[in-house]
Amino acid sequence: MSNITTIRIIDNKKLSLTEQEWGLYQSMCRAYDRTNFKGEELFKDLFESDENGVITFIKPPSTRYTSIEVFLFVVSIMVHQHLRHMYNELHAVMDEVKKELKK
Repeated sequence: MSNITTIRIIDNKKLSLTEQEWGLYQSMCRAYDRTNFKGEELFKDLFESDENGVITFIKPPSTRYTSIEVFLFVVSIMVHQHLRHMYNELHAVMDEVKKELKK
């Protein structure tokens, strides 16, 4: 499983996603497509993200129709993004400690 992320655009917002997450997003959207409705509409106004594509705020779906599956997917993406960031920080600190111990 690759942790390499790419910036994608969802609901006109940047979102940093792995290929697996992007593929799941696309398949969820296609599963909800109807003649007069696109699955992408379910993601409207559910989250805010920063300039790096990291979700900073999840909004309760009070004004638009969505599904619990989509809402939980957005929550899951936010958790994964923050875990990836913490692991990257931890690895950077570990690398610094290893360098210092070699001196």
